[in-house]
Formats: sequence, structure tokens, C-alpha cells
Amino acid sequence: MSLSESYLNPDLLNTFSKVFEERGLDIKRYKSSFMKRRLDRRMRILDIEDYFEYADILKKERHEFEELFSSLSINVTNFFRDFTVYDKFKSFIIPKILYNQKPKEKIKIWSAGCASGEEAYSLAILFSDLVNKFNIEIIANDINKKAIEHALCGKYSKKDIENLPSDIIANHFHKTITLENNVEYEIMKHIKDLVTFNVSDILSNNVSNVDVIFCRNVLIYYEKEAQELIMEKFNRCLNQNGYLVLGMDETMLGRRSEQFFHPLMPRERIFQKCVNK
Repeated sequence: MSLSESYLNPDLLNTFSKVFEERGLDIKRYKSSFMKRRLDRRMRILDIEDYFEYADILKKERHEFEELFSSLSINVTNFFRDFTVYDKFKSFIIPKILYNQKPKEKIKIWSAGCASGEEAYSLAILFSDLVNKFNIEIIANDINKKAIEHALCGKYSKKDIENLPSDIIANHFHKTITLENNVEYEIMKHIKDLVTFNVSDILSNNVSNVDVIFCRNVLIYYEKEAQELIMEKFNRCLNQNGYLVLGMDETMLGRRSEQFFHPLMPRERIFQKCVNK
């Protein structure tokens, strides 16, 4: 099979699926084209052209398996990515969440597929003004261990924060200089304390009774069947009338998903859980 082809053929997909299954993981939920791009990238780095040779390496070398597995995480993210989405969420959705909340009652948010933490910290910043009145809990997960380690550290480059308003930078980041004389911006403790990070995939992550789920630009890499399983899980995890925010390139997927959620702000991909579903 040529590296230039777009999809893994069934034999190769089955071969790599077995490698992952031996470690208790399922890759069949990912799109074949996505899996092939990730395999090709690692094979080019190792200067390998034969897929079966690479499969043997994955079986024998734990480090390489972990490198490939980590690469399945999509780490293209920014603080307040698609700012209008966050602006609408803050202006229209947060007041709805607060309407029926009692003082000191918990507001629980899940950042599903959080990459290196920018989304989770953006949500923490949005809700930070409410911590004196409500118990804010943000749960963030990703399958990429290195990305989660980065998120836990909470340090970002000048480029990472260059599009943020100056007041957000001043109120929520510490500016530091590294030993290499580089400028870094570290998330302040009052924001870090709102977020709990863990290494897991969306389907296996043990989350329940959440008010909001942000899962942006993740579902597009999954096969349709897996997308539907994820949407069913989101429905189970959300409290009644809870909110789901998807990426700008994602839509509500399938008739069953449309039974679970209805669009509140279609342009911003903000949905609400249907009553008694």
C-alpha cells in the first residue's frame, strides 16, 4: 500500500486494530483517513515505508506505541478559539445557567478533548467571577498524556496569548522569564484551581451530572457510529436542560442526536438538551 493513498485498506486497519486491542484500546471509532495520516507521520519520522513492519515495531516498542497513541489527540487549539462563540455563551447561556442555581450550588463543566488546556482555562476565566457565589468545577480530559502535562503546568508562550485582551492577560496570567531568556505566561492559581485534568478518551471518561459540555473540533475525526455513541454519552452526562457546544465545522449528527439536543444558537453550534430525553 502506498503512503500516498488516503485510506487504510481493511487488512491494514484490522492489523493495527489488533495492536491497539492488545493494550485494551479501540481505534476503529476513528476515521480510516485520520488514522492513516497519523500512521504516515510516525512512519516518515522513523523512515519506514512498510505498514506491517511498523505494526511489528508498535508491538515491541512501548515508547513508539505511546508516541502514536498521543498523536491521535488533536492539539490545534487556542484561548477563546472562535471568540464570538465564547462571547455569546457568556452573554446568553451563562445567565440561563445561573437563573435556577442556588448560592454555593455547583456548576459543573466538561471540556471533552481539551488538548493542552487552552479551552478549559478559557472556560475557567469565563466563570471566575462567579466563584464567590457558586462552586465551579471544570473537568478536562484528553488522550494525549503530554498535552495534559502541558495543561497542568499551565505555561504558554507569548504567541499563545497574543490575541487575548490585555485585561485578561493582566488578571489571569503571570509573566515570567525562562532560563533560556524566553517569555512565558503562566495561568494564575485562582484559575488553575478551577480545573481538574485527566488522561482519558471521551467514551471512557467517568463524568456525570454536568451543566455544560464543550467538545469542539473533535467529533469530525470519528466515524459516524462513534460520533453517535459520543452524542448518546453527552446526553447521559448532561443535567436536564444542559448545554452542548460543538466546533464551528461540526453539526448535530444523525436523527438520534437530534432527539437529544435542539439548537439554541445554530451559527455558534450551541445546543441544549431536550426535556425528558
